[in-house]
Amino acid sequence: MTTPAARSRRPAALADTDASLRLAAIDIGSNSLHMIVAQIDSDGGVTTLWRMKEPVGLGRISFPSRRLSRDAIERAVNVLARFKQSAQQRQAEKIVAVATSAVREAENGGELIRRCKRDLRIFVKVVSARDEARLIYLAVRHVLDLKKPHLIIDIGGGSVEFIVGDDTRASLLESRKLGAARMTAQFVKSDPLSKPDRKALLRHYDRELTPLVQQIRQLNPARVIGTSGTLENIADMCGGLAGGEKDEAITGVIERDRFRKVLRQLLDSDTQERSRIRGLDDQRKDQILAGALLVGELFDRLDVKRIHLCGSALREGILLDYLSRHLPDLAVRREIPDPRRRSVLDLARKCDWHKTHSEHVTRNCLRLFDDLRGLHGLGPIERELIEYASLLHDIGWHISGDGHHKHSMYLISNGGLKNFTEEEIAIIANIARYHRKRPPTREHDAYARLSPRARRVVDVGAALLRIADGLDRSHSSVVRSVSCRIGDKRIVVKLEARGDAQLELWGARRKRDWFEKVFDRKLELRIGEK
Repeated sequence: MTTPAARSRRPAALADTDASLRLAAIDIGSNSLHMIVAQIDSDGGVTTLWRMKEPVGLGRISFPSRRLSRDAIERAVNVLARFKQSAQQRQAEKIVAVATSAVREAENGGELIRRCKRDLRIFVKVVSARDEARLIYLAVRHVLDLKKPHLIIDIGGGSVEFIVGDDTRASLLESRKLGAARMTAQFVKSDPLSKPDRKALLRHYDRELTPLVQQIRQLNPARVIGTSGTLENIADMCGGLAGGEKDEAITGVIERDRFRKVLRQLLDSDTQERSRIRGLDDQRKDQILAGALLVGELFDRLDVKRIHLCGSALREGILLDYLSRHLPDLAVRREIPDPRRRSVLDLARKCDWHKTHSEHVTRNCLRLFDDLRGLHGLGPIERELIEYASLLHDIGWHISGDGHHKHSMYLISNGGLKNFTEEEIAIIANIARYHRKRPPTREHDAYARLSPRARRVVDVGAALLRIADGLDRSHSSVVRSVSCRIGDKRIVVKLEARGDAQLELWGARRKRDWFEKVFDRKLELRIGEK
């Protein structure tokens, strides 16, 4: 089941789409698998673009047996494959997936995680019960004004989360193993539900809820907010979805009086009769009784007249948690909208690069490239690759100064540069490798494996970079700019310097052999001449 875009209470500012991130969040729940695809702006705004939901029923077997069935694992993997395809079609750059109680408690839950990693390249994080409550709190707080403490209840298949929090913090984060699928497997043995089964279930609720409700009452919540499919389904049966609330984040309401009538109807019905009840999801007809009896207990024990529903739940919490941990990265997107350049600079920063030197060398390298375009004949794509090699040429110092050109090549080749082809990464790595010591040679396997066109780019890039790097031998940016005059037998590079540049001249002259071979002209360096 899929649904189109929806906006959060604080919609994203989408004017600068290059600075935003498309992210998919997947909740592997005990009843269903959910996914949302959202756009996160660098200022923290979130807009949900797409939703998908597929009932899988992982908890239907796992709660009594503590094992996921082979069929359930296969169904989950197939659904996740469809989710991944849909996320990619909607240009999601990253998929964040979490699993809850059904996987957390299953003896073979690791098998599903392994399949996701091996077959789908989706890395699933199993969240703790408390962390699940925290993520739900983040989601609700994001879309509702919680000026006073609110009680938030999420009834899942395996667990029920109870949160009391306001705009600033959560005072209570509790999870109980009272989910509808779990309680059905444990207590619902008859159809219609027999009085002994009902009494056993209510006694269990009493043991679990009595101390918890005391804690909740002491915190004096202003109102009750419900999330999850079970509560939404009950609201639908009560005619309370889209209940006309002023706050658009409130998607419905369960009124106590109306709920009582629906609960009596459910208790008097068998499975076949329940399937005809208006609003009841057919996938929930077997476990709705356990969920409804829990809601009845909460109405009585908390003495509230209604439960307001919020459409924001665990999936949105996953997004917001990711955002809180990656906001600096998103700010970089605004400053550097080009994803290729952003990836290069991210690698440079991770390797503690020599920023001033590298940027200065790159400027002079690109000036040489532009002035000599008539000789080398390369275009803007090749210019870009040479630029990135120049920016990264010294990152090998992060490993060691000795042989740092080879270390640079290794770090570039294995640094996870994004949005580049394998050959483009190889070109960048080879250019950086040849900024010093021996020039390119077919004796080196990495160079020899390149296509003839790629080797040409490396030859030119290394020639220019060796000169530009030599012209900043002191790392003091003495040579402010360069310009070239091309003759039949020589290339004259005129340097504008802001001090004594003899060390820079020496540095460039000792590296000019490869330049002269590539351009088939002698190189002459002159300072301060018109």
